Amino acid sequence: MGTAATHHASSARVVRNDWSTVAAPDLDGWRPTLTVSVIVPAYQCQPTLDLTLASLAHQSYPADLLEVIVVDDGSEPPLRLPEIRPERTKIIRIGGSGGWGRANALHTGVTHSSGKVLHWLDADMVAFPEHVAAQVRWHHVLPYAVTLGYKRFVDPERHGPWPPPTAVAERWGQGHAADLFGGSPGEPHTYVERYIAQTDQLRAADHLAFRIHVGATAALRRELYEAAGGLDTQLRLGEDTELGYRLAQAGAVFVPEPRARSWHLGRTHVMQAQDQVSRYNRPFLADRIPYPRHWRTAGGPSWSVPFVEVVVTVGDEPLERVRATVDSVLRGTERDVRVNLVGPWDRLDGARVPVLTDPLLEPRLIAATYRGEPQVRFVTESPESAFPAPYLLELPVSCGLAPDALRRLVEHADRHQVGVVHVHAGQRAMGVVLWRTAALGRARWVRSERESLLDAVNSVYGRRDADANEIGIHTEHWGAPARTRRRHPTLSTVEVEGVRSLARAAVVVARLSVRRAVVWWRRTSRR
Repeated sequence: MGTAATHHASSARVVRNDWSTVAAPDLDGWRPTLTVSVIVPAYQCQPTLDLTLASLAHQSYPADLLEVIVVDDGSEPPLRLPEIRPERTKIIRIGGSGGWGRANALHTGVTHSSGKVLHWLDADMVAFPEHVAAQVRWHHVLPYAVTLGYKRFVDPERHGPWPPPTAVAERWGQGHAADLFGGSPGEPHTYVERYIAQTDQLRAADHLAFRIHVGATAALRRELYEAAGGLDTQLRLGEDTELGYRLAQAGAVFVPEPRARSWHLGRTHVMQAQDQVSRYNRPFLADRIPYPRHWRTAGGPSWSVPFVEVVVTVGDEPLERVRATVDSVLRGTERDVRVNLVGPWDRLDGARVPVLTDPLLEPRLIAATYRGEPQVRFVTESPESAFPAPYLLELPVSCGLAPDALRRLVEHADRHQVGVVHVHAGQRAMGVVLWRTAALGRARWVRSERESLLDAVNSVYGRRDADANEIGIHTEHWGAPARTRRRHPTLSTVEVEGVRSLARAAVVVARLSVRRAVVWWRRTSRR
């Protein structure tokens, strides 16, 4: 693996998602220093937006460190800023060819904001006074954290009509935010809170923890957002899950913050039309996220983001050896792969060369072999990471994979939740290494100047060795093309049409019968 610049060499080292080793500042008496941009995407929602801004106007976080960016996603009539709002609030209107949708609105808000911490908050959320501070305190001590706020759902049919913004301001000023809806506790976000509880507040969560990233209220450092590549503005739904996946690959740790409470005004899209939303999301998310694995049982086998990026360095190796290695990957039972062939492809120009003694003959033959293969790409340098794919496999040309080998290797890494797996043949290292992208992402946040990437990965995710025979990885699996005797085609049926064709068919069948008799006689005579 190559090296990459680190983000914060002095950052606390969280192992996997166990954030319990990090001490966030106490909300009482704490003095924040980071600027925060609360991004509020909004569309056709003036009444609820007014309540959201009224709650943000009474946050405990210092007003001089807080800005609010409302992004109007093309509402008609245009949204306006109400009287009760934070001091530093502005509205950005998207129109014309500026795109549309929540992801696009949030990203637009990011480009118009200046805070070091980005805080998503939907325009149907009423945030309790400590909501922002409770989340942002984590970002003062852990720059690769993604904090998740809590919410309770209220419905006008069950909990009465929405209160006016003045009621929010009054209740917040009195410290009675929980009484806004007559003392009703509201409805919890059941599946989210169940998952958090089942995983010890996410501290025991595995590599699928990103699925809990729900964007109605969440916060992260701007640099983490940029490291993950930002929001996919082409998505209309499911953008929070997709961003959560890439944040995980960039090294994020997900931290639930129960003190960041809020009211959610009404039900979510998923609650209102779960089956339709799931049907819509699946094609878009399956192409971008390799999890859950069953999403990719339909379609494929090539996806925009593969499950495993395999790196094979060609060097001076002959076509036959490279082909044997690459084909062992492409013909395996785990088809969700992409092979990166590292070689001097940029030197393969159209200049006149002695065809059979060309110094670049082997790379030229290899390039011709896989030029039309969509699961193979030609690169001149080995990639430092598989991002956004979840795994990178370094596979020497001297090694080949049994059909189930790649699947077994990934299962080995997931069973032990490690960041890197080295394959050994007895006591000998084979150079076959499987890297977890999330572990590489995390290591680059905490790695010190003189620390190797392997040591940094081991410190935050751990490493594991695997036996080549158990996994199904072998060496020297190629040879010269075997000579095969030419075999005549065997006919089982002969299609006929008309008298002449029938006559020709009779001749063919007669010849076939004689040929089979001769073959039978030769075999029996040798016994």
